[in-house]
Amino acid sequence: MSSNQAELLAGKYQIEVIDLLEQPQFAAGDEILAIPTLVRKLPEPLRRIVGDLRNTERTLVGLNLRPSK
Repeated sequence: MSSNQAELLAGKYQIEVIDLLEQPQFAAGDEILAIPTLVRKLPEPLRRIVGDLRNTERTLVGLNLRPSK
């Protein structure tokens, strides 16, 4: 997630960055099979974005935080 994306979400969502090389136990708990992976847990349903997160619009639409055009 880029700093621009984090700024758009600041104050609206809680963002937790986890380095899976340092804490690999989180990968199993969140069923992460590839990195990078962005997981939105709430509101349900759970949503995942895997791979390239550089396209802000695509990432927000994929997380259902912005309607698709």
